Amino acid sequence: MKFYSMGLDSNGRSMTNTIECKVHEVSATEAISAKQDGIEWRMGWRQTTTDQRTKKGYTKPGGAYEMHLGGPPHFVAVMAGHNEITMQDGISIRLCPGEFHYVRPGALHHSNILSDVPVVILNLLLPGTNADINDPPFK
Repeated sequence: MKFYSMGLDSNGRSMTNTIECKVHEVSATEAISAKQDGIEWRMGWRQTTTDQRTKKGYTKPGGAYEMHLGGPPHFVAVMAGHNEITMQDGISIRLCPGEFHYVRPGALHHSNILSDVPVVILNLLLPGTNADINDPPFK
């Protein structure tokens, strides 16, 4: 199964990419992977400021187009609303409900909440540090 992810090109610039995780079929409509390592699930964004990024009036500390690094390796899953992400190479992607996206350390990007529906995001933090820029070691 492929997941969208933040990648790095040969010059170290962030770009959209995919990562693959092996799954096995459980039924005609369900497939699962081997048990993966994770640290914790949480609802909401990684807190980088004291302001809540889901507020309509939220202003980014670096301006409307500020770019930030992904922090330690993690996945985000959009449960309601949508989130638009602009990568360093200029590509924009929109995460909608049901999408799972890998945030790679070292990938410079801009997250923008443009949804009229309140955004509900789940975060899955993975083992690793800000320096782990390679694909996660899926089992």
